[in-house]
Amino acid sequence: MKHHVAREEDFGPGEVRTVRGASQPVVVICTDKGEFRAVRALCPHQGAELAAGQVTNLTVSDDPGKYFIDPDATVLRCPWHSFDFDVDSGRCASDGKLRVRTYPVSVEDGDVLVEI
Repeated sequence: MKHHVAREEDFGPGEVRTVRGASQPVVVICTDKGEFRAVRALCPHQGAELAAGQVTNLTVSDDPGKYFIDPDATVLRCPWHSFDFDVDSGRCASDGKLRVRTYPVSVEDGDVLVEI
């Protein structure tokens, strides 16, 4: 079932909104490229509300002491323990066992919709 989140023009880059129209709350994220993603709203580690987290790009390293930001890897950072969840796959960047469920998001006639 599709749930209306907001009008596309009312959603800014980095913004996160919670949808509670289903048994599980879901957060919808607008990436810095203006694309929309959706994941389960609770961190699988200890249940933190991911809507209070930060949308950012993943910091990666090829060598010790050398870091860079991957502009193609958007993550939602848990506000409690800083676990980074890839908004495309739901996988945690630092713990291969942790993952949040992802949901399809579409824009139809300017409305952002998430399928739950």
